[in-house]
Amino acid sequence: MRETSNGKENWAEAIDKARDHFNQGWKELAQAAELAKEKGEETWKSAQIKGREAWQHAKAAGMEKWEDAKEQGVEALGDVRERGEEAFKDAERMVRKYPTRAVGLSVLLGVLLGAILGKDRD
Repeated sequence: MRETSNGKENWAEAIDKARDHFNQGWKELAQAAELAKEKGEETWKSAQIKGREAWQHAKAAGMEKWEDAKEQGVEALGDVRERGEEAFKDAERMVRKYPTRAVGLSVLLGVLLGAILGKDRD
C-alpha cells in the first residue's frame, strides 16, 4: 500500500476489501441457503414417504384387528344361536311330554304377571 498524506487510498482499499468480503459472504450464505433448501426438501419427501408407510401399516394392522374381531363376533353369534335353538327344542320337548304342566305353568305366570302389572289400577 502506498502511503499518502491524507490516507484516502488506504480507506478506499479497506472499503474495497470489506466489500469483497461482504459479497463473498453473501455468496456463501446463498450457497448454504440453497443446500439447506435441498436438504429440507429431501427431508420433507422422506418424511412424507415414511408417513405414508406408517399410515399403510397402521391401516393394515387395524383392518387385521377388525377382521379378527368380526370373526370372533360371528363365532359368538353362532354359539348363541345354537344354544338358543337347543333351549327352544328342550322347551318344546318338555311341553310335548308334559302338556298339563305347561298349561298350568302358563296360567300361573299369567296370573302373576297380571297381579304385578294390574295392582296399580286400583
